[in-house]
Amino acid sequence: MSEQEQLMENLQNLDLEIIDTIRKLHQENWNSDSLKKQIGDSLKIRDEMVVTLMSLKGDDNQCGCGHDHSHE
Repeated sequence: MSEQEQLMENLQNLDLEIIDTIRKLHQENWNSDSLKKQIGDSLKIRDEMVVTLMSLKGDDNQCGCGHDHSHE
């Protein structure tokens, strides 16, 4: 598995973890500071992973889907 593929898999797993944490927070009526902090920390890690993934792609704005993602 390439480094890009591994990062993409890790991003997917982190996204699922964020969703699960948001569901727990919703069940707590949005009153859990620890869950809010966990979401904030997870989003920071996710942002760093996206930056790393984009740097591995270089200046190529094509992901293979046929759309230009240079505006994102």
